Amino acid sequence: MKINGIAYKILDVYDLSVTLPDSFVVNDNKTCGGHGEAKLYMGSKDHMRDFYTGSIHSIGFESDCFILKSDLIQYMTVIKHEYYHPSIVYRGQGTKKNIAYLWNQRIATINTLPDVIWFRIKEQNQIKGNRGYVKTKSNPLKGGFGVIRTISLPFVSYLSVMKLQNTITGGVYFYWKLFADFSQMAEQQYWAKHYGKKKTIGVGKIRNGQIQYRQNLFALFGHCPFSKIDDEKILIASHIKPWAICDKNEKTDVNNGLMLSPLYDKLFDKGYITFEKDGRLKVSNWLSPANQARIDFNYSIGDLHLTPQRLMYLDYHRQYVFK
Repeated sequence: MKINGIAYKILDVYDLSVTLPDSFVVNDNKTCGGHGEAKLYMGSKDHMRDFYTGSIHSIGFESDCFILKSDLIQYMTVIKHEYYHPSIVYRGQGTKKNIAYLWNQRIATINTLPDVIWFRIKEQNQIKGNRGYVKTKSNPLKGGFGVIRTISLPFVSYLSVMKLQNTITGGVYFYWKLFADFSQMAEQQYWAKHYGKKKTIGVGKIRNGQIQYRQNLFALFGHCPFSKIDDEKILIASHIKPWAICDKNEKTDVNNGLMLSPLYDKLFDKGYITFEKDGRLKVSNWLSPANQARIDFNYSIGDLHLTPQRLMYLDYHRQYVFK
């Protein structure tokens, strides 16, 4: 891959998605009390050290990392709905019903940043136990690390990390990228709507119009394009444009759906796969090469039922959900 004109080889992808907790983000983004902390939990120490250095014995390692301005803009575009229509109460709302003013401030700041924003992290090896944490070497509210803390919303934002090697110098660097978890956003919306009610039902099981939507989708597809499984009890009615940010009509539009078996639903929902306008599959580089080799991606394009309306939804998926 090329980044800012420099060619890099993908060495690995961290196989844990790092959810950004309430304790890590800046005060305006918090949903709980307290002032939080500037360190970020990355997983077990051994797993983290092995990914960043190749050895579980590299105690107190330091690594050069970067984020991309274009990724930040994409993330802010995707997460804008949550800033404008919060699924939970954020501290920065005050008496307001949204944090839209923060979105406007932050996107304006991002537009002033360079194309590549570098920062250096250091393992917080002084922390006892096997929980692995990193922290920036510079001011925790500045640089790429500070940008992540500032724009991320807890629980609905997560981080993926790619290990890259400069093909000219051989230097190894770590590409951090922010994503929005639409499934988590939908769940928060559900519980916010049903908070305090005596009888609640699991999110995703019954939504207005969703039973009919599922039946219509199964009648059209009949099976998963990849696995060919045709047992309706196993298949999932996947939304192409995520349910959490759909309007009322989009949530029940059969053109906004695919009928997928669980593995492929998860891959599509998390943005690891998508489809081109001609139906060809795109697999994200954020799905590790090892896992790509383990999955059967064979399918018939005709099984996608690519109507003009479905292609419009897939265009949104390629732009804003695909990783």
